[in-house]
Amino acid sequence: MDKTDKAYTPKEVNSLLDVSESTARKWCISLEKKGYMFIRNDRNQRLFTEHDLVALKKFQALLKETNMPMDNAADIIISRFGKGTFEDRTLSVPEESNEERRSLQRSEETIDKLMKHIETQEEYMRKQDKFNQDLLKRLDQQEKYILSSIEERDKSLTNSLREMQQTQKLIAASQEKKWWEFWK
Repeated sequence: MDKTDKAYTPKEVNSLLDVSESTARKWCISLEKKGYMFIRNDRNQRLFTEHDLVALKKFQALLKETNMPMDNAADIIISRFGKGTFEDRTLSVPEESNEERRSLQRSEETIDKLMKHIETQEEYMRKQDKFNQDLLKRLDQQEKYILSSIEERDKSLTNSLREMQQTQKLIAASQEKKWWEFWK
């Protein structure tokens, strides 16, 4: 580390990587277990250089894009970025490996498949919604038909009952004997 290089605090790194403090701490511990060394201040707090920041960004990408376990991602970071700022070698930003390209390509293919599946599901849901609306319309029509049929039936029954009562009254009236006819 040069005297002109900027050292980032953990809070700044958390903000730059858009991760929580505990997540960044877990990542650093995972890298340190594999031999990566971060600069520490007199209170034993980690400080981060540009090199560390690039390594952590790559670590984050490996975890997010490939769902790789932290130990495996830490091994890849160590192999590509060395063991930290104090390692004696020329630092460069490594190119993506074929394995990473294949992994990203598989991820893209998986995303494409999932997007097609989502589109299919959305189309199915639209068809199902239309079917449900048609079914509701039919049910409303059927309910109206049943109610009108019941109403017509009730009217018809009421009329039949009235006619029967009138017929019975007429029959009863014609069969009724007058008081003087009781002795006959």
